[in-house]
Amino acid sequence: MGRRTTQEQNMILRNIDFGPCLDAAGTRGFFGRGYPAHRIPVLGPWLWNFTGSTFVAKTTTTPIQYGNMPLRGSEYDFEPEGWFPQCIWSDMQDQIALNAVGLSGPGAYQLMAQQKWQKHKEPFMVSWAPVGPEKEWEAQARKFAYNWDIYMSGQKLQVGLQVNISCPNTGTDLARLVQQTHVLLDILRKLCIPLVVKLNLLVDPARAVEISEHPACDALCVSNTIPFGELPNEIDWDQFFPIGSPLVRRNPAFGNGGLSGKPLLPLVIEWLRHAFDAGLKKPVNAGGGILEANDVDFLVENASLRPGIDSIFIGSIAILNPLGIRSTIRRAHKLLGSQKPAST
Repeated sequence: MGRRTTQEQNMILRNIDFGPCLDAAGTRGFFGRGYPAHRIPVLGPWLWNFTGSTFVAKTTTTPIQYGNMPLRGSEYDFEPEGWFPQCIWSDMQDQIALNAVGLSGPGAYQLMAQQKWQKHKEPFMVSWAPVGPEKEWEAQARKFAYNWDIYMSGQKLQVGLQVNISCPNTGTDLARLVQQTHVLLDILRKLCIPLVVKLNLLVDPARAVEISEHPACDALCVSNTIPFGELPNEIDWDQFFPIGSPLVRRNPAFGNGGLSGKPLLPLVIEWLRHAFDAGLKKPVNAGGGILEANDVDFLVENASLRPGIDSIFIGSIAILNPLGIRSTIRRAHKLLGSQKPAST
């Protein structure tokens, strides 16, 4: 598949139109209900209005994953306990955030059994990640696929799956990423739904191209958060964190966490340039550091040696600049959408 022209954009995978703007996984929780602040009367629905952005569920694992963020029960859609989880830290002045959530969740089986994803009428994505030792990943993928066949297949859903194999909190061995990902794709291709592989900037662009060339890989999503202290030549960690990560000071069990926010955007652009140079032809869902409408212009104008990216995603904007959500989504529709821009 060649790169599409700017007149034909929107991320359309296996005849499902996921639109020009998607959520980052978990921006609106597991089922799209959002978080307590999102539901403050009048203010919440106005400030955290994601109309025009395609819902992407919070990343689930196959087994229960306790992680670092305590969750409420199924009647609350497994949202975090309390409004301000200790494993998430943000600085609105510097427009940066750290998280050490650790993929907290009840497990894919429990989520599917809620029968809430099955009620979605619009296109959406589920996000899944393997955890633990590499030798267990294949079994986790097979169990996930088995449960998907029981609960999700035959529902006539417009759904895709993000395969998150780069989350900094899972301890992924990036040196073996291509081989590992191809094994997972061999298993998950049997679901017969769009598969989008999510990577972070530590993955060499040439290796990402190898991953994308698997016939079951429909698109790439770049980038996830950056593990604390990585890419020191590009990120001035001492400037942002002169006394180290605030997360590890809150609780040593959290570790240092992963960085999101403003510093990521120029790095995403540079990574994409190298990936396109290396021959990347699959669609790209690009994000990281998109905090206002002008950031969409900056990404689109600078990232592409070939005609255009296919879609963007937004995530940390919900914490760092919620006032910019509506205008950013509208800009994505204007620059990348093939349909009428969202107006609400």
